[in-house]
Amino acid sequence: MTKLIEGGTVIGFRNNQHVIIPDGQVVYEGNQITFVGRGFEEEAAERVDARGKLVMPGLINHHMAFGVHMQLFRQDAARRNYFTSGIGMGVRPPDADPSVGPTSSDWAASAEYAMATAMRTGSTTFVMVPNYGGHPYRGRVGSDQDLVDMVAAIGMRGYLALPYMSGGVRGKPDGTIEWVKRPEQGWDGFEQAVEFARRFDGAEEGRIRTFLFPYQADNCIPELLKASKEAAAELGCTLKIHVAQYLLEFYEMIGRTAKTPMQFLNDVGFLGPEVSLTHSIFTTSHPWLPYPVWDDTDIEIIADSGATVAHCPVVFARSGVAMHSLSRYVRAGIPVALGTDTTPHDMVMEMRAASLMSKLTDNDSTSGLAREVFDAATLGGARALMRDDIGRLAPGAKADIVIVDLDQTHIGPVAADDPIKALVYCANGDDVDTVIVDGIKRVEDGELLDFDRAALRERAEAFNERLRANVAEAVYQGRPLTEFYEPAFPDWEK
Repeated sequence: MTKLIEGGTVIGFRNNQHVIIPDGQVVYEGNQITFVGRGFEEEAAERVDARGKLVMPGLINHHMAFGVHMQLFRQDAARRNYFTSGIGMGVRPPDADPSVGPTSSDWAASAEYAMATAMRTGSTTFVMVPNYGGHPYRGRVGSDQDLVDMVAAIGMRGYLALPYMSGGVRGKPDGTIEWVKRPEQGWDGFEQAVEFARRFDGAEEGRIRTFLFPYQADNCIPELLKASKEAAAELGCTLKIHVAQYLLEFYEMIGRTAKTPMQFLNDVGFLGPEVSLTHSIFTTSHPWLPYPVWDDTDIEIIADSGATVAHCPVVFARSGVAMHSLSRYVRAGIPVALGTDTTPHDMVMEMRAASLMSKLTDNDSTSGLAREVFDAATLGGARALMRDDIGRLAPGAKADIVIVDLDQTHIGPVAADDPIKALVYCANGDDVDTVIVDGIKRVEDGELLDFDRAALRERAEAFNERLRANVAEAVYQGRPLTEFYEPAFPDWEK
């Protein structure tokens, strides 16, 4: 069945870049785009009038926390003695009530809400950071099949994994921390992750794919990283890892290996085009580190390897931390993708934050260009997943299409001048009108189809209430953790 979207400003793809087509057309049949441009005159079973709207490729959320993220409890607060990282903040005492806290069904509700809100605001593909399924901290929350079924029901294009690592950072009641080694746990998690990747890759007619996720560079032994690299090659999948995300992690790796986190990954042979390096903030060029400002050693390592950097600006900005900078990475030849990693899962907001933070860190208005962040939210994510059939509107690409209503008072005439600048600097996720994933319309007139948004929110709020109760039982330096998270204003009743 031929379907035609016409009359809007289309972001097409030609000569390996996005192009703007005023009064353009997009045609798709089934889950594939067949025509992009002007002059299509054949009959269409369905016609969509997109006048006054932006027709663009679906956004790729390359690092999406799979739930209503707990980071929201920590706003306007930071653990200064650990460089604002929050590492080890909050320890549940031995006598804490084990029944307090979210259940498996609560975590599922949280994940469903995250996916629904991400899709509602223009994401058609996401790469999971799990709060449901197998997890290195909580163990298994829900079965593997439950996880896959949940993603299938929402309708997004999803990349799933069971993360694993050889230990972790553990907080202690006195406020100190320690890196705990658990190599056996890492190997066990690796075996489960490989089996999961092999079993579920290609589910839902290819809409669900899998990857391998050795979770953090500072908590994975070299042998585990090498085995992960070999297994990914055998499976034909991509790899993701958290690296250089905290200043404390940087110094820990220097003390442990005499190498920066990026140099460590490079020397063990882990890097490559199939690898996504999540956050990658603290490289040798970051001004918080005692390296010369011109020392781009780590950036050069990433660029030479072909690896992608997954940039999540909002979640770190909330703690006063910033990459220096998106444009510096992009202009060094590094593919950069964007992700949310926290609530709200709004990629339009992430694009604006990425742009503004790049300008601020570089003290340069020509840094963080609208085209750079839009490329990161589309082509960068596709490159990280080693795909050329998503993140663009072109014949042969998947029919992942988003229509944004630019006729809004907060956008005004900016859209007429440049629709991408209007999107990045003025729009928000609520301006998304229509979302099509794999040829299936999932959002229309700004409303989720086939889902009760109020019911999704009600279940997510129940999760949030139990999570808050769980947090209230944790302590830091012998004091309840909630004492460190003061409300913006006092309660009227208190």
